[in-house]
Amino acid sequence: MGTRDLSGPGQTRAIRDLLQSLFVCELVQPSQPLWLFFAWVTDVEILDNSARQFSSLCPDWPAAPVRLSTVLDGLLARGGRVAVVLRQDPHNQAFVTRLQALRQRHGAASVRWCVRPEFHEKGMLGDGFVLTGSMNLTVSGLTVNDEHITLRCDPAAVAQRRIELASKWAHQLQ
Repeated sequence: MGTRDLSGPGQTRAIRDLLQSLFVCELVQPSQPLWLFFAWVTDVEILDNSARQFSSLCPDWPAAPVRLSTVLDGLLARGGRVAVVLRQDPHNQAFVTRLQALRQRHGAASVRWCVRPEFHEKGMLGDGFVLTGSMNLTVSGLTVNDEHITLRCDPAAVAQRRIELASKWAHQLQ
């Protein structure tokens, strides 16, 4: 698979399914690290575990939607690492608090982030994919706003983006 483009809100279900698939892949084989770079982030529901279809990955999860911070906790428990870049905004403080709790549980080397006033990018980067576009990781970004995202799985595009993120942000992560 090379590239996939999705637009919301018309393709909201496809966007949610794509995010769910990417995070399940991360739970199976965590990236080192998984980069989350969104101007605005909310602890949104990422996985639909209502039929307990992910119980083999995380048996303690309830038969209910699973939020981003819980998915990250599962990823970190499997040896994953997470790097997060956010905009300095009161909206993001609740998510930073969740990151702090994850850091206490899994260690400072596992969860690193930086908050910048001018930051406006949006996307995710794993070992095998890069997702970019206009969508923030919020309820409105996922379901309401006119958004566009692009998934690329080309190894060269993934490697290039990893180099760009590391050179720009790695030294600022705390």
